[in-house]
Amino acid sequence: MAVESNTAVLALTAGGASLALRLAGKLKAAVYLPERLSKAFNNERYVIYFDNWQEAAVGAFRKHRGLIFIMAAGIVVRTLAPLLQSKHCDPAVVVIDEAGKFAVSLLGGHWGGANDLARRAAELCGATPVITTATDVRGKMAVDVLGEKLGCTVYPPGRVKFFNRLLAEEEKVSLYSQWPLPEELTRGMQVQKWDDAADWGKSPSVIVTNRELKPEGENYILLIPLNLVVGVGCRRGVNYQDITGAIIEALSRYKFSVKAIKALASIDIKRNEQGLIKAAEELGVPLHFVTREEINNLDGKYAESGKVRKRIGVGGVCEPAAIQVSRGKLVIPKQVMGQVTVAAAEQPFMW
Repeated sequence: MAVESNTAVLALTAGGASLALRLAGKLKAAVYLPERLSKAFNNERYVIYFDNWQEAAVGAFRKHRGLIFIMAAGIVVRTLAPLLQSKHCDPAVVVIDEAGKFAVSLLGGHWGGANDLARRAAELCGATPVITTATDVRGKMAVDVLGEKLGCTVYPPGRVKFFNRLLAEEEKVSLYSQWPLPEELTRGMQVQKWDDAADWGKSPSVIVTNRELKPEGENYILLIPLNLVVGVGCRRGVNYQDITGAIIEALSRYKFSVKAIKALASIDIKRNEQGLIKAAEELGVPLHFVTREEINNLDGKYAESGKVRKRIGVGGVCEPAAIQVSRGKLVIPKQVMGQVTVAAAEQPFMW
């Protein structure tokens, strides 16, 4: 049967199957068991039975984002070794012994989320989580984990290993953030004042910002939150190059990073505008549409245009669309660039 779940629990023996089923019920996970155990567990609707272990493991590896194996770690290593590509795309892998004593984060500890999955599984079955990543062992917040928790793009990603090594070895790492961060997310870093821009990169610096920054040298790493919604208005038939060019230019004028764009927004009468659709695809972000009613409810929150109201029945497009979708504040007012208008609003942060 087809089971849709981000997590799967796999076992090979009856003892492992019992633990797998207990965990799966609490994690809402799929379970993979050998066909020979089907009679013993035939009332479990979310079990996938297999005849060939390697084929089952390959299928689970490609389908799920988190895998828990109830078996010896050696079996898992030998099974998955040919499948591994990169920590950026491989699923999280956790191994638990049949007795449920230890939950080992085996692969994808930080990026894949295996450390968190191991802790969660251990809590559910009374096991001891086994985490071996250096930053976790020393109680430090790894840079890539911080980026994930804040919903950030890490740039350039190739510097993650260098910064995590510094943290693990208790070297000084400065943290500069546009926004206050919870103390538990900054463990191991020395929080500095955001205004001390002259010091960025003088020592290894982690910079949390949606601004387009290029500190000198390579002694820094940027965590760029996806928190900008770009509102777009355009004439009918405008091509996507003009739209993307206008967006990039508008963000450049106000020194915001293109990497911070979370979504584009426009009015729903532009739903079939191919240039707008293609621009969103080129930027790799979703495109949202708002109604006239939603825009009219924002009267007074943006600079209205009598010409626009006369033409389409609302006082504006790019500014109110950005505000409505982001539920935040305008940071780039309406910019007119030929046949395209652009504005941007910044989403508020949960933290």
